[in-house]
Amino acid sequence: MQQPFTCANARYRTDTGTGHPHGAGQARGSVLPAPLVTRADTGDTLWLEYVAGPEGRVFWLMWYDASGQPRLTHSAVMDRANMQVMLHRLSHGGHGPARPAVAAVSG
Repeated sequence: MQQPFTCANARYRTDTGTGHPHGAGQARGSVLPAPLVTRADTGDTLWLEYVAGPEGRVFWLMWYDASGQPRLTHSAVMDRANMQVMLHRLSHGGHGPARPAVAAVSG
């Protein structure tokens, strides 16, 4: 079993040498000091994480269950420019100029 609040696949892994811990005594790697979303019914949390991979500084959104185990089997890795596009579109209700899409990577 891997360390709680970390995820890895064939190409990428949570960068535990960077960022905030996922709570007291948990692995580092979170861009923010708290989850983006916490599901009241399950305790699942959604985190924006730093990712270690061959492309340099990249990020992913990762769901973890209440015990810190990943809920996903695939990753969608994005660089800073892709993250800015996503945030722009979210802030404008999905409307806005067409920009490059984020590529999904399975691992």
